[in-house]
Amino acid sequence: MNTKRPVPVTVAVVLLALLSVLYLIFPLLPTEGVPALVVYSNVVWGVVGLVVAYGLWTHKRWSMWLAIVLCVLAILLASPGLIAPSSALLGVLATVVVASAALIILLVVLPNSRRAYKRGT
Repeated sequence: MNTKRPVPVTVAVVLLALLSVLYLIFPLLPTEGVPALVVYSNVVWGVVGLVVAYGLWTHKRWSMWLAIVLCVLAILLASPGLIAPSSALLGVLATVVVASAALIILLVVLPNSRRAYKRGT
């Protein structure tokens, strides 16, 4: 396996790991008005995100596609928080999630990044 990692992949891994940690700590934040299912499903989302981040780090092809799917879903699910947040904190978190997820998608589909995943398995 090639251990030389393109910079966009490294940045995408770091962003995805940070976003996943944010999902993991979300239940600890004040979440008035947010359904319990959403709050606790974020923990599962965070664990899956960390697994995908590890896959990106080790150049697994499946992780590129899972990262894209995970980020598209994150954008779709966080978008209502942009339009009508129940608190200022949730509005800021929704903005961070949408911007980070969009940037992760961009970083993993760059030609340099895609070449790294062709070398991996």
